[in-house]
Amino acid sequence: MIAVSAGTPAKPAHGKAAVRSAGAAREPGTPGGKTDGPLDDTAEATPDTAATVAEELTRRTEALLLKLHEREALQQARIDQMKSDFDNAQAVRAELLREMNILRDMAVEQQKKDDEILKKYVAMI
Repeated sequence: MIAVSAGTPAKPAHGKAAVRSAGAAREPGTPGGKTDGPLDDTAEATPDTAATVAEELTRRTEALLLKLHEREALQQARIDQMKSDFDNAQAVRAELLREMNILRDMAVEQQKKDDEILKKYVAMI
């Protein structure tokens, strides 16, 4: 109970009745001062916000992983192309070396035949 006098300030009442009356005074018409208003909507929005943030994080992570895999695939394709180019260049080089060996062997054989012919010609003189 509040005692009000003309020259003195109001004193709050003590006890359970004062607490009940204070709660009822804050939110009239609801038991215990609880409401189903914006505070409850905000409280329920927090898990939705957390879920939304988690979904956004998951989506961004998946996008980054896809970009990473795409970059790795392009890099692997470049490496494979370089390997293929190297293998082709080595195959061409090996073929050229075989041809050079065959031509050298033919030149040696021709030199031997020329020497034999020269010896026979010298022997005739």
